[in-house]
Amino acid sequence: MNTTWAELSRSTFTEVEFRLPVLALHGAASSSTQWHGLSDYLRGSYHVVAPDLSAFASSDSAKSAIEAMVDEPVHLVGHLHGAALALEIALERPELVRSLTLIEPTAFHLLRDGAPSDRALFAELVGLANRMKIAVEAHDPAGGMSAYVDFWYGRGAWQRTSPGLRQMLASHLPRTAAGLAASLVASWPADGCARIRCPTLVAMALESPAVSLRVTEIVAETIPGARLAMIADAGHMAPLTDPHIVDPMIGAHLKAVDRPRRKRRPWHKASPRSPATCLPAI
Repeated sequence: MNTTWAELSRSTFTEVEFRLPVLALHGAASSSTQWHGLSDYLRGSYHVVAPDLSAFASSDSAKSAIEAMVDEPVHLVGHLHGAALALEIALERPELVRSLTLIEPTAFHLLRDGAPSDRALFAELVGLANRMKIAVEAHDPAGGMSAYVDFWYGRGAWQRTSPGLRQMLASHLPRTAAGLAASLVASWPADGCARIRCPTLVAMALESPAVSLRVTEIVAETIPGARLAMIADAGHMAPLTDPHIVDPMIGAHLKAVDRPRRKRRPWHKASPRSPATCLPAI
């Protein structure tokens, strides 16, 4: 099982049982439990630490706590809000990040000053944020989260959700609304991503809304050497709905980063009896 924030200590990041540390950050409407499957998949090779971000009043306080706790480079994995948080840590404290895995980061402010089509997507998010703010002020958690769920998963998605899940999601309205509002007013520019030098995997599920796909595309295009993975027939919560695709994808990225690199022989020293062989890119 993954380590939660309540169990976290500095020793967590010192290769427990010689396993490399992975810090996994969840989305605003989720919890650390979403990474249980990834932890099981990586067991034996990596130690997954999954803080519960709901314990913090803001993204800044969560980021400060994480940065204070980490004292060596870790693999950062994030989904939605967690991916945006991971991206900010990589920008501000690059020495703490061994690699990045960003699944649809909610860096929505990158749309604000973009092309007209980007600004139109940004306006849709502003409208959603306003509806959620009104619902928070009116003490209407179900109304606020129904707008949120239908925006991301299509009209009628809230009604198709089980009563138990609706109740759980409604309890997340205040922090989900606050997280969305914060993502719209962030100020770091897209070209800041060009400073990132760690190995980066950026992923998006192709059934996600256009706004999420566009932001993910911007991030992937801007980070030097970033690999973009597109997950067909999956939606916004792919780590939960399609772990059989997402977990191996993350695992392969981590292992590629940690695999010892063999020194290549210069081409001019190759034996004439051993012609060069073209290998497919990995």
